Amino acid sequence: MARLLTTYGGVPLHHHPRGLLVHHRSARSRLPVVPLSVLTALLLTLALGSPSGAADRAAGATTGPSTRLSATTAQPNIVVVLTDDQRRDSMRYMPNVQRLLVDQGTRYTQAMVPTSLCCPSRATILSGRYAHTSKVWGNGDVGGVKKGGWPRFYATGTESRTIATRLRDAGYQTAMVGKYMNFFGKYATPGYVPPGWDTFYTLMSNHGAYYNYRTNDGVYHGTAPEDYSTDVFAAKAIETIRSSSVDRPLFLYFATYGPHSPFAPAPRHDGAMAGLLPDYTAPTLEQPLRSMPRWMRERLHADKATADWTRLKQHEALLSVDEAVARIHDALAETGRDRNTLYLFLSDNGYFWGEHRITGKDAPYKDATYIPMVARWDGHLPAGATSSRIVLNVDIAKTLATAAGTTMRSEGLDMFGDTTRKGFVLEAMRGYHDRPAYCGWRTKNRMFVRWATGERELYDYRSDPAEAHNLAYTKSWSDVRDQMRREAVKHCSPEPPAFSW
Repeated sequence: MARLLTTYGGVPLHHHPRGLLVHHRSARSRLPVVPLSVLTALLLTLALGSPSGAADRAAGATTGPSTRLSATTAQPNIVVVLTDDQRRDSMRYMPNVQRLLVDQGTRYTQAMVPTSLCCPSRATILSGRYAHTSKVWGNGDVGGVKKGGWPRFYATGTESRTIATRLRDAGYQTAMVGKYMNFFGKYATPGYVPPGWDTFYTLMSNHGAYYNYRTNDGVYHGTAPEDYSTDVFAAKAIETIRSSSVDRPLFLYFATYGPHSPFAPAPRHDGAMAGLLPDYTAPTLEQPLRSMPRWMRERLHADKATADWTRLKQHEALLSVDEAVARIHDALAETGRDRNTLYLFLSDNGYFWGEHRITGKDAPYKDATYIPMVARWDGHLPAGATSSRIVLNVDIAKTLATAAGTTMRSEGLDMFGDTTRKGFVLEAMRGYHDRPAYCGWRTKNRMFVRWATGERELYDYRSDPAEAHNLAYTKSWSDVRDQMRREAVKHCSPEPPAFSW
């Protein structure tokens, strides 16, 4: 405990120059030291393994259908921070996110995605449409670009009807900085800027990269520490904030590649979390093969060493994202925008750390569909609160449009409003590791999925939070199974490619 509370990466807390313990005031300013008392309290919480539940209770955390306070202001600046493959319980190890967003905003404990894959989720975030409507089913590799990736997003016309186009029409300055869509770099014509973006700055690789990539301004970024993509994107975001007019609201969509595989942290953070994470073993790491669908039995299975390494490196890769959040916040404050800014932090999907013998995503199980999400909007959302309403990535566009005082055609809900949902569709085309297509239905307490092979799964999270006992073939659960199947049939329409009821 003594080392945990007094050192970080082997350096005394009050001497550590960068990383987890400090945040940037600007791109060029000196790095201030966070008070030791604050750090000690944070690290003590981490050491005790608390998921911040006690802090939520102490702050008077609330749950309920609506978390919006009464307030009337001009159009807010809007900042969306989107991470890549971040698991929901990793947000607690991001001190700037905790200090600036969680403590000052509302954390959504039931934030999820219907399709746990990068491009389908990003298309949904931008368009407010489920995958069965956007037709962006994949990333563009499995199934090809006719079913996924940026080419599909473009070909369907979905790219022309996004929250960016809507906010720009409503008077916003708009900026997309970071990872956009898979295969944009390969198929987009030189100089192409998608509709709705005044500033568009992205990497031109097929998937994403930490190093060795070219940005769409033609600059090549190599392997030097300063080429680390999260930092490059953060610098561009700061530049955009400072150069944009303060007389018009700003919409900044900041999308990092971290903590996506290969889970590379910035050099200053490599090894920074060693010894700071409590041990974790997925409860279904040794799930019996006979209890799995066929495709899961036949795929490569994860072991604890792989899961532990993945977990460690993902946390370290998130430290630079955490610093970027603080830099963005401070740049907004420097330009006088911080008092009327809506912040939204989330990931495109979750991630497995050994659950069901998987390290990865792209499946309907809860650790891939749960995402971290927190929103801060001073005067509109309560500080230090939690909400247990089901919110989805499909709600983002509707929510932002409503906050901006405009409207947008969307299949989502205003997550700050009074209308709530009891369940939602799970859907995906064929995926990685020969995973078959599936359709399903998810509520807070249960999940039903039917695979294209005809296999079925049903889990009750109140008695089985680990998803260890499939109830789909248990006679006493047949009525529940059939009811959830009816909901899935109704909402999973049109069906994903290669799936039929």
